[in-house]
Amino acid sequence: MKTTTLTLLLTLLVALPVAADQPTLRYKLMGELQLTMEQDIYPGGRVEPLAARKFEMTYAFPGSSDTGEVEAKLTAIKGSYTAHGMNQRLSTSHLAGEQVLLESDGRSISLNKPGGDIDLGSITDGGLHPSELLVDVLPTLPDRPVSLGMTWETERAVSSLEGWAWADGNIHYHSEVTTISSDNGHTVVHVQSHGETTIQAAAGNEGFVGEGSLVRTFEWSFHADNGQLLSLLLEQEGTGINKLPQGEVAVRQITRVELHGT
Repeated sequence: MKTTTLTLLLTLLVALPVAADQPTLRYKLMGELQLTMEQDIYPGGRVEPLAARKFEMTYAFPGSSDTGEVEAKLTAIKGSYTAHGMNQRLSTSHLAGEQVLLESDGRSISLNKPGGDIDLGSITDGGLHPSELLVDVLPTLPDRPVSLGMTWETERAVSSLEGWAWADGNIHYHSEVTTISSDNGHTVVHVQSHGETTIQAAAGNEGFVGEGSLVRTFEWSFHADNGQLLSLLLEQEGTGINKLPQGEVAVRQITRVELHGT
């Protein structure tokens, strides 16, 4: 009897650290998310960018929610467009303070009410909704507890401003847990994700011609205890053809997105 009891206790003691190292990742949006996106545009095979965009925005979440409807407030935003050495400040003041509605199932975030957009100019076929940009880069979490080296696959719709046109597709992601660390007694999970897809003109838009390609690689960290995305660094390369006033032009674009949570 004593031997059986001792064996059971030892088994439980060995199992506890394994369970502690396998947290389940679920969103509980609260605090702030600060996002910066930069785009360098290379038309016609250029080796130096002809144009560039930059957007900076902050979304605040007044409460916490892991499922259901989530309110978000755009507390700060600014954007700029540079072409031929001239810098233009984009009009964003009408969006400051705007509230949008997101939807969460715990594993992913979708958009319920997108709110207003930023006018990108006469040769761009459609404006940019800041809320769509935010939701587009938020990763889909795995459906099971994570451990070091664990991988999972996800697929989701993606919409991207490529050059001067909107394109979309369904992107397949491969994700891997690279590190599980402790920060002041809290568990932080670090992940690397890679995705590729074929893209075409977005529904209702005609500025993107034929098929193009989109490749994304990003690293992100997630606070497993309170459900917060702590950081994300995304690099994307897109290629395709834009329909412009001067004709159809091949475009390559490099996009970088940084996101920090508080």
